[in-house]
Amino acid sequence: MTAPAQQGSIPVYEWRTAPTHLRTRRQLAADGLRPNGQDIAAKVQRRRRADREPLTAYLYDVNLAAAKREATPAQLEALARATREHQLRAAERRGMDRSELETAGDPGPGWADPSAREPIAGHAFAGLVSGRDGDGWER
Repeated sequence: MTAPAQQGSIPVYEWRTAPTHLRTRRQLAADGLRPNGQDIAAKVQRRRRADREPLTAYLYDVNLAAAKREATPAQLEALARATREHQLRAAERRGMDRSELETAGDPGPGWADPSAREPIAGHAFAGLVSGRDGDGWER
């Protein structure tokens, strides 16, 4: 492998040639890590069409990264409230009344409880709703 180019004091690697211990923020996040305040260790650049500057990704050292911080229950609760408020306001913009959306509980679909259904006489699947199948076996 050839030595990386330099931009100031930061090494710049070509696409897919960076060492394995250097990762992007997204790659760190996928592994449950965060940069932990470290400076950019390197860059990866990919050429694009003429008249456009190269696509650049910043890399961080995995060895200096730390585990992601867990949200506190209060933070999670605040996030849930903010998300719900965002949903309610979006529904209001579409003409729905907020009081219709703030009902407690979800009744679910009417067909969720198969024991509550009655067979429809003459229906093609009427035998499937009853307690026995077509051969008389108990389900």
